Amino acid sequence: MLKFLRKYLLLVIGSFLSVNCTSVEHYNKKISEPISVEKLQKDINFTQQKLEKYYPNLYGYIPKKELDAKFDSIRIVVSKPMTSKEFYFVISPLIASVRQGHMTMSPALKRLPKSEAKRIKKAGDGPMSQFVYEWQNNKLFIVKNKSKNKSIKIGAEVVSVNSITPQSIYTKYRKSFTSDGFNSTFLRKFFSKRYTTLMLNEIGINDSLTFQFKQKDSLFTQVIGRFKSNDKKTKTSQLNDTTKVPFDSIKSVAKAPIDKAKLKAERKKKRIYGYDETTKEYAKTFRIVEENPSVAVLKIRNFSEGNYGRIYEEVFDTIASKKIKTLIIDIRDNPGGRVAEVVNLYSYLTNKPYTILQPAIVTSKTSLWKTGVFKQLPKWSYPIVGSVYPIYMGFSFLRTTKNDDGTYQYKLTGSKQRPNNPQHFEGKIYVLINGGSFSASCILSSSLKSLPNVTFVGEETGGAYNGTVAGIMPMVNLPNSKIALRLGLMDIRTINQTEVKGRGIFPDKEIIPTIDDKVNGKDPEMDWILEQIKK
Repeated sequence: MLKFLRKYLLLVIGSFLSVNCTSVEHYNKKISEPISVEKLQKDINFTQQKLEKYYPNLYGYIPKKELDAKFDSIRIVVSKPMTSKEFYFVISPLIASVRQGHMTMSPALKRLPKSEAKRIKKAGDGPMSQFVYEWQNNKLFIVKNKSKNKSIKIGAEVVSVNSITPQSIYTKYRKSFTSDGFNSTFLRKFFSKRYTTLMLNEIGINDSLTFQFKQKDSLFTQVIGRFKSNDKKTKTSQLNDTTKVPFDSIKSVAKAPIDKAKLKAERKKKRIYGYDETTKEYAKTFRIVEENPSVAVLKIRNFSEGNYGRIYEEVFDTIASKKIKTLIIDIRDNPGGRVAEVVNLYSYLTNKPYTILQPAIVTSKTSLWKTGVFKQLPKWSYPIVGSVYPIYMGFSFLRTTKNDDGTYQYKLTGSKQRPNNPQHFEGKIYVLINGGSFSASCILSSSLKSLPNVTFVGEETGGAYNGTVAGIMPMVNLPNSKIALRLGLMDIRTINQTEVKGRGIFPDKEIIPTIDDKVNGKDPEMDWILEQIKK
């Protein structure tokens, strides 16, 4: 019921956010103009009040006295009118100082007229989004090229985009984001993934950009324009050695019969295993190592997509039938997702009944639904949301109880004892982790750390060992600057804890791949594991 209500509310809220309540021109003008000191001070007070009222474990990594001093400090700094964007660089470092990676601030961006948004969508992928980036050693590299310009090779360094260097962007935004606690591995991964968004903040939406690359010590410039990979007009088909005809005209020459059964099976697989049409990747993949049929690899890109109940049932049935002795679980660059999925997966990895989470800590019996989200909705949505919202309110109220010490806790899926799955795996387990392993990935890793048959390979995770503040995460807009603040409402902690405060799960064998490994198609972490298995 809770899962359904969350999805329903998110759908309604998403619909509301997509509606332009004021004219685009008026909104863009408002966020571009300087905001009075009085209104900015109100936004500072609003932010502090929201944190103190709704954010659990606010002082987990920063003392209250120090955080209060930071709020007082920026009140002094805001002594003259500022634009929303200028104010963002004042207040976002304060949010980052709490050191909770899920809590973020996003600057208010200009809106596009509907006609322009429609044109851009039709035109295809923007220049920045045609590459996958990797930030290493203060340099930005291309690790995947999705553009039509194949002269740009994997490993090429991005020197600048429209004369703006990645180093200047990193320096400008570095204080605006954080990891969970004190690790540094997440920062590199965060910037790699958010580089495109940060550039969008700087230069807006463009149809073409001028990239300067460095490849094998040679500098070269390329103009990258919008590209629609599935545009039929750009495709050709080789009919013979000398003739090419437009893709559309192939229909008149030869039309392959459609295998409806195969098509249906493919659609079903995509739905179950969480296929992403943009990246052309499944959320979960499973394979048996060809060179050693007793070894299997389960790659989990996220815990958000796919029918995990069906997936893990099929995977571990196969493991049992194929008599797999070693299982490699790859959660590198897995940003997290559903806690319920992690709880389900863990049932296949332990040989006894288990509890992996403590009850979540919340600030009150009403904090999960009293963050002001309902008040932000348009009046036309009240009848729709109002019909189900009281049910959600009652459900969360009943699941929240007051402790003897005056704190409040919320019962989670993983905070009660569950039986392990009869089809559980008892062989050797290797877990691949890195700085991109975050949130629910760390809940799984922290739980697996207590098992004697598990070895971790890679680098320290980006998320914390002992838990994180996440769960329900509403977006709250600051009233005057319109800056978006994302709050986690649940302090989720694992049963398995470490005394090393504010750090991630450390690997038993540390291996950090280089850009050269990417260029050469090598996977040193996986290679090390397979070599260990041979021994």
